[in-house]
Amino acid sequence: MDHLIRLDREAKELERLCDGVNSMIVRGSTERRPPHGVVGEGDRLFFVREGDEGTVRASAKVRKADSTPMLSQEASVIRVVQNQRKLMLTEQQFQRWAGHRFLAFVEVEEVSLIDPFSVDPSLLGPDGWTVLEDISMAKRKRTATAFCPPGQQARA
Repeated sequence: MDHLIRLDREAKELERLCDGVNSMIVRGSTERRPPHGVVGEGDRLFFVREGDEGTVRASAKVRKADSTPMLSQEASVIRVVQNQRKLMLTEQQFQRWAGHRFLAFVEVEEVSLIDPFSVDPSLLGPDGWTVLEDISMAKRKRTATAFCPPGQQARA
């Protein structure tokens, strides 16, 4: 299974993953929805930056995934704190994710920058995580541009 994921630009989440500063991603919500329960060991992750959702810049492999049962706010905060060494969340990120009823912790390996390619950014939606059978389903098709000598119009 492949996953298309939007990473926090302000927190430099993409750079921090590529540099090995953090090795885990967390997502949370008040109800069960992807990536909760759908990420598995060996899945491929493809990353886009917030504000530049149309370009995949890096990939990784899932080393381990852990989706929590429904948690109280206190238990949710504790789980995030327990994983902070791998997450290395900024204060803003901590406030965003800690306290959610359902959390998905995704430990990554083999993080690398790749030759960028275009994807349909509308696939990400508000959650910033899309599950795909294969990343090729999200790739944008490039259209050929016709060359026209100066002074002539292109014909269809």
